[in-house]
Amino acid sequence: RRFWGWLNAVFNKVDYERIQAVGPDRAASEWLLRCGALVRYQGYQKWQQDYNGLPTGPLGKYKIEAINATDSCIMYRGFDYLDGLEHVTEIKLQKCIYIQDECLLRLSKTKNLQKSLLQLKIISCGNVTDKGIIALHKLTSLEYLYLSDLPGIREKETTVHILQQALPNLELELDLE
Repeated sequence: RRFWGWLNAVFNKVDYERIQAVGPDRAASEWLLRCGALVRYQGYQKWQQDYNGLPTGPLGKYKIEAINATDSCIMYRGFDYLDGLEHVTEIKLQKCIYIQDECLLRLSKTKNLQKSLLQLKIISCGNVTDKGIIALHKLTSLEYLYLSDLPGIREKETTVHILQQALPNLELELDLE
């Protein structure tokens, strides 16, 4: 078990030279796919899941529009890869054992995501608490938030109230006990 934790940490190490060399979308794609997530590019319907099948072409041609991190090992230390992404409209974090409040705080402070992110789903991420969900209020373009199976959410009414005050146009769907 310790080996896998170490390997996942290696997969999440940010390579800033790689970001410079191939651009933010390609570097983030490589990171996400290495960690077991899927990406969908602007103008494409199909999800990219094969690291070895990453599309080639002119730098900057493929812009990440959606991220499905179901069962992936993405963790906080890799979130610097998100900084340069300008076209991400939806993110799904499901059964991500390394996602915690600090990740959501980091996500909400990412300037480009504050502008572009429209939909966010957080499902079965056991380390997420009210603090992490409340931090999402900085995602000012967020239109839809789905929260499900989050045992760390203890003050549901208060958390929902804070989000709705900060984001009055937010459609909030809850499946919480």
